Parts: sequence; C-alpha cells; structure tokens
Amino acid sequence: MEQSKFGTFMIDDLYLYRASDDYKQVIEEKIVLPEYDKINQLKLLLSRTEYPISAKILIENGFSELTEELKENTGLKSCIIHHKLKGDQKVSIVELEKRISYFLCQSFIVNLDETRLLNLCLGESMTTRVKMCIESHLNTYNNVLNILIDYCKDLEGYDFQYQTAIKNKGMINSKIYIQDRLFIFLSACIGANYGYIVNSQYDLPIWGINISYDSKIRMYNYRSGTPYTDIKKEDLLSMIFSTPSQIGEVQKMIIDNIKLFFDINISLDDVCYDWSKESYFVKPEVEKQIIGSFLNEDERDKDKDVVKYTSLQTLLATLISGKIRINSIVGMNDKTETNFMIDMIKNFREPIEEEGDEYLLANRKFITSFSGKKDDLNMWRLYGDNARGICMVFSFKSQQNSVLKKIQYVAEEDDIIKRLNQLMLSLKDLNINFYFYLLLNNQHFIKHKDYKDEDEYRFLLKNEQPVGWYINNDNNVLTPYTERELFRNGGNAFPFELKSIILGPAMVAKDVNLYQIKTLLRTKYKEINIKLSKIKSYR
Repeated sequence: MEQSKFGTFMIDDLYLYRASDDYKQVIEEKIVLPEYDKINQLKLLLSRTEYPISAKILIENGFSELTEELKENTGLKSCIIHHKLKGDQKVSIVELEKRISYFLCQSFIVNLDETRLLNLCLGESMTTRVKMCIESHLNTYNNVLNILIDYCKDLEGYDFQYQTAIKNKGMINSKIYIQDRLFIFLSACIGANYGYIVNSQYDLPIWGINISYDSKIRMYNYRSGTPYTDIKKEDLLSMIFSTPSQIGEVQKMIIDNIKLFFDINISLDDVCYDWSKESYFVKPEVEKQIIGSFLNEDERDKDKDVVKYTSLQTLLATLISGKIRINSIVGMNDKTETNFMIDMIKNFREPIEEEGDEYLLANRKFITSFSGKKDDLNMWRLYGDNARGICMVFSFKSQQNSVLKKIQYVAEEDDIIKRLNQLMLSLKDLNINFYFYLLLNNQHFIKHKDYKDEDEYRFLLKNEQPVGWYINNDNNVLTPYTERELFRNGGNAFPFELKSIILGPAMVAKDVNLYQIKTLLRTKYKEINIKLSKIKSYR
C-alpha cells in the first residue's frame, strides 16, 4: 500500500479454505481485496485534519460507509459486530484501516464463489490457526466416513450408495443409503451453523452423526430420539449396525418357509436385516431365483426404438417448449398402479408409515410410457387421439440414472403369484417383517396381463422434484410432473433421440400438417423425418 505520513494503509487479505475435489485436503486460497476506491480522497482529508478523526468529519466528507455498523468475519457464519460510529466519536488510523478491510471484505463476500468452501478468515495472522483447525476437523470427518464406508462395502447382498457434498458454505455432509433409503447423515459444520430440514419422515435418516468444532463425535438416533455425545470411533459400528437378539432364529424360519414354498435351499448368510425398515430380505441372487420371471433387464445397452402415441395438440406444446413432460405415477391411467402387487412385495407397515404415504412416495417417481408397436392400429385408437394424433419414434440413448425397461405382464392366477402370497402370509403369521427388494424397485415395470397387447416400455425417474402440477383429464387426479430437454444435451436432457414423427391415419388435413410440422421443426430445432401412417384400413 501507498505510504502516508499518517501511517501505511495496510488492507488485510482475505483467505479462503476449500476442500479438494475428493473432500480429503484443505486448500488455502489468498484473495487480495480490491483497493478502496476513495483511498486518495481519504489520505487528502487526513493530511489536513487532526487525528484521531471524528465520525462526524468522515460522514460530512463522504466516508459514511466506514462509520456504519460493520461485520468482521471470523468465519463463514461467525463475525464480530463493530458498531456504528456517531458524532464526535474518534477513529484512529489503525481502526480506520481495519474498518476499510471489513467494508471491502463484506462487499466481496456477497458474491463469493461457494464451491467446496469450508471457511475463511481476514488477515494473515489468523491463517495458521484457522487452517490447522479445519484440517483437524476434516480429518476426523473423513476418518469416520471411511469407517462407515468400509463396513458398508462389506455388507454382502445390500444395495449401498453414498454421496458427499458441501452445503450452505462450510457445512460438509455425506449421505449414506442402504437399500435405497437414507440411513446415515454424517456432517461437519466447519464454518457454518446448520439445521437438517426434511419434508417427510422418509427423508429423515436413522442416524445423524456430527463432527463438532472440537472434532468430537456426536450422534443422534432420529427413530428413538436419543442423543449420544463424545462417541469413540471404535464404538460407532456396534451402535449403528446392531441387530435384533433373535436374528438367528428369525433367519432360520425365513429359510424354512422359502424352502417350503419355492423348494430353494439357502443359508443364514443369504437372509439380511434392514435397519431402516426393521425387516428382513434375501440377497439379490436368491431373490432372482424366486421372482426372476418378473424381472426384465434394463434396455440401457440395447439399440432399441420405442414409440409414443399422443395428440397433435400435445406434440405442438412439446415442440414449442422443447421439453418432454414426465408425470408422477399417481396420475397413471390404471388406478391400481401405485399398489400393484404390494402384498407380494412386503408383509408389514414400516414404523414411520402413515395413511396416504403411498401418494407421498408416488409423487417422487415419474414415469413416461412407450410402446414397441410402431404405427399400430389398436395403439392409434387407444392413445393416438383415435388415430387423429401422431406417433413419435424415439431411439434410447444410454445415460447415467436412466432406466428404460420393458413391462412384464403377469396374471393373478399364475402359480408364482399364489406362492408369493402364501410365503408372505406365513411369515406375517410368525410376526416376521419381510420384503423383496428387487421386486420393490421393479414394481412399476409389472402390469396385469390384460395390458399385454400394448407391448409397453417405461422410463422411470426417482427422487425428482416436480416443476409443476396439472389435472389429469383421464382420471381427474391432481398430478405433479417434471420435464426433460428434448433437443439439448446436458444433465437435464431427455435420454431419447426423436428420430421421426408419424401422422395418424385419421388425421384431418394430414398433408398440410405434415408440411407445418416440418416447418416448425426446421425453424426451431433440426430436420426430422415426418411421414404419414401406412395404415389404409382405418374407419
């Protein structure tokens, strides 16, 4: 900084502390704050004024921002308040320097890049201590996370996932899912105070673990409402993954019943305990032996064309917006969809289950349907506005988290249905909570055989937030929906390429509409093959 006979205006630098890409290391980033834009005018004022200078003189000469209440940031969410200066209150050169730093820092933080930001400090004198505290905090966090991850990875037969992120500046968290349910929420509030907000009981983990500022481990069981303080690392696993005392006897009864109804021999290790649902399930390879005929493979890696029949009005809305609407399963035409086969999937109510939860959970699943039958007379009648609409032909593009499956059609009189019911009722009579995990995740790809002629495929999105609501005219149900970009790439892209559009055999003015659709597509997006239906016999 420029030298003055009244002192050197030394403006503090700002230091940011970010987590590395893998959230393992602390990266220090020095930010040189911009120069105070009135520094020369301030020096001129001081050169002809007695000092310490009064707040009144600073205000009268246009420096009121330095006399206002200012925050000295000691962290992302912590600060020291320096009160507003008034009248004849005197300000020393040193204090003036500090107030300039606070003012510049306060202005900079408003637009601060929050990417992986853990904490900050103002001034070099604080950097060593702040960085050491953050590193200790983060190290304890990662030690606990690694203990949990290593244990979960060794849980053979369980569906285990986790994700780590930094939320709300300085709050790092990891969500650990077991059997597709949030089980552990691990957090460290390094530079911030944070409250965990949930929309329903299903968003609440069984265990909350927090690494406090002093690197101590605190836990909370959300199911029982029990807090635990100053936990030792070696006690974590035994507390979190405790199982019922009679687990061996229960596993044996499940094995005997599966042998009775399906003539399959399995071991104790094949029967697993689900802590979130307080219930039992079998490993995937065993479940496939039992209900394998209900499971269709994901079409992700297959070169598959599928079609969607709809009205001309819906096509127009889709092309104008460039978005495909995907509706919640609540709005499906078949009112049994949300609970189809539910009694064969599980034989109990969860401890957190309440009336209406089936709709709560269904509102988070979004499905759009396709058919494998292109330019089919019956499909035109059912879904193509009585053949006056259109048929969109899509090619599936492999994309992470995209699930496209062919519907499996079953009949209530099928032998396997009867045996599943018998198994579930038998285990329920023994007071054993049991469910089929694969069947639970595939229930929306199973329909009654009465719909077999539709040759249906479904694209499913889970745990989505709706972008809007509408009233489904087919069943008068208020239904949420989400959307995907039809003609763009990126994270919100629809994982299907629109290859062609077929105009229905009964469409009015089809020759004119063929040209109009081509024109609309050409001006907005790209050339797509538009053609007329080959069906000539429609009446």
